[in-house]
Amino acid sequence: MGMTSQTPTGDRYSTVLPGDRVVARLRTRVLVVDAPAIGGPAAVAELRAALGADGDLAAALRGRTGPAFAVVELGDGTARALLRGVADADEDRSVTVAIFASAAAAAPEHVLHAGAEFVERVAPVAPGSVVTVTVGPPPPPAPVCGPAALHLDDGAVPGAGVVLWSDASVAPEAEGEIATDVFPADAPTNEEPTGVSPLFAATDYDVEVGDVAAAAAAGPVVEGRRCAFGHLNAPVAAYCTRCGALVDRRLPLETGPRPPLGLLVADDGTAFVLENDMVIGRDPAAFVAQRAGRSLDGAGRLAPVVLPDRTGALSRAHLEIRIDGWQVLAVDVGSANGTWVRPPGAAQPLRLPPGQPVPLGVGSDIHLGGRILQLQDGVGA
Repeated sequence: MGMTSQTPTGDRYSTVLPGDRVVARLRTRVLVVDAPAIGGPAAVAELRAALGADGDLAAALRGRTGPAFAVVELGDGTARALLRGVADADEDRSVTVAIFASAAAAAPEHVLHAGAEFVERVAPVAPGSVVTVTVGPPPPPAPVCGPAALHLDDGAVPGAGVVLWSDASVAPEAEGEIATDVFPADAPTNEEPTGVSPLFAATDYDVEVGDVAAAAAAGPVVEGRRCAFGHLNAPVAAYCTRCGALVDRRLPLETGPRPPLGLLVADDGTAFVLENDMVIGRDPAAFVAQRAGRSLDGAGRLAPVVLPDRTGALSRAHLEIRIDGWQVLAVDVGSANGTWVRPPGAAQPLRLPPGQPVPLGVGSDIHLGGRILQLQDGVGA
């Protein structure tokens, strides 16, 4: 085990947060386990051994049971996260991976919480970005980043988590924007849906959005609760979908403009902000014109989204995405070849009944024609 004051391993320092859980590092991989560092279960040693696996790390971790854990592997401009939580875990105790724009950032740009199912995500990280892996909510990184900080180069120690940062993270000009393709989930190939999905490539998304703040201000008025930074969230939200801060569900409901409800990300990296209803197809303009550019209830805008498809299996108007309050719905509008949705964790996609709205959860894959879309959480504040 090595603890140093100034020598990084790879391009990132790893500063351990004080606590009694398990924190380990091996080369460019870090591990956080929600288990006691002293007298923990045998599964902890197995996870540490898997950290040094030369083969497929995901395969070595996927079937493991026991305490919640997260592994983050740093690559050339990317961070790969592999997480598994436990069912019915307290919201303030979930294993969490977060990305901050810099050490000076007060809140994370993006957050991923471990659920009961094993998940694997890849995200691009800028040189000045800070990645935290913690048991519980991510802390602001500024107090633990800097020349006086101790770093774990190799081995395992007690802690509450680890902060991965670089010299660029504490530079005055470090704070900037992070690409919105954080933790893209599994994306199937452009073939018949099978439920087997390779990762999206870790590449910048072409986000089809203007001013997100202006879009939020123009949204319909809904009831919700605000996080500590003033972002309105759904009444059932435990964490802010925009900044990752905790949402106190004991607070009374209040009304305000509904913010965008996430991103609809295509398999080529193009992303569409979910702020209005939309119709997706290879040429949906005529369908939108028939509805006079209005949502089904007439209260909002209906946007046409052109999705190129070389297979010829995508209809001119194929899929409608509706927003009802805080719920995102998918509706097959009578496509010739059907639409399939694979919810997170499902082995196989299910075909949508034409004309019937079906709720979409974050992480759902949508197969239409020869293309795949995925509903992803959050648009940066």
